[in-house]
Amino acid sequence: MFLEPIDFARMYREHKAATDFKGKTSSDWDEKSRDMAASVINSPYVNDFISRMEITGDEVVLDIGCGPGTLAIPLAKQVKEVIAIDFSAQMLAELEAYAAREGVTNIKTYHIGWEDDWSILPPVDIAVASRSVEVKDIDTALSKMSTHARKACYVTYKAGGSFVDMDILDFIGKKIIGKPDFWYIPVLLYQYGYLPRIDYIATQRGSLRYANEEEFVESLIWSLGGLDETQVAKAREYYQLFILSNERNPKPFTWAFIGWETTK
Repeated sequence: MFLEPIDFARMYREHKAATDFKGKTSSDWDEKSRDMAASVINSPYVNDFISRMEITGDEVVLDIGCGPGTLAIPLAKQVKEVIAIDFSAQMLAELEAYAAREGVTNIKTYHIGWEDDWSILPPVDIAVASRSVEVKDIDTALSKMSTHARKACYVTYKAGGSFVDMDILDFIGKKIIGKPDFWYIPVLLYQYGYLPRIDYIATQRGSLRYANEEEFVESLIWSLGGLDETQVAKAREYYQLFILSNERNPKPFTWAFIGWETTK
């Protein structure tokens, strides 16, 4: 195979270690859980994701990094059962509250993440990872996911290498090393012998969610891991010049949707 001489798994690990977008801890997501639940539930993205899946209604689906149930609850209404896992206990609590409100009873939750032992999980037909493949070792994650799902896997991964609009970064003078782009995933899958399908989902809003200047600055700090005093001042200036006047809004995200059958 012409790609064999290139170690894409190692390239990803090195790129991931160098990026300014560092992974969040379970405690970080615990604190973010309520705000996230309010902002992502019932978003158009959910229908876009599910519409690209091949499901008959009899499947057991594993939702990895399920968050507050963004995908798990709508999926549970269309399949036999959903196994929802997350390393944030508060995210699972939000999911369970959401399920209770919706009268959904065919979801089992497990407080585990990508790097934990999955042997306690029941067999599944399909595995999904919706915007949750922020792992240090993508090679191991994809192999683990593919092995656990009998029929197919579906993931979404941010296209473009940055969780923050580059126009904002340029204005505030923040230079970054972007995150690994989504192309690592289909290339690695191809090396494994899979034939992944790629599509794209454009969201209406970026990762920055705010009702005022403080939320704008706090969201930047959350995404970037910190700003110095000059960058904070420039961020406030950007908000006043462009956001408050609706003259310029952060560009929407584009998510790469990647699906592959696990039966070669």
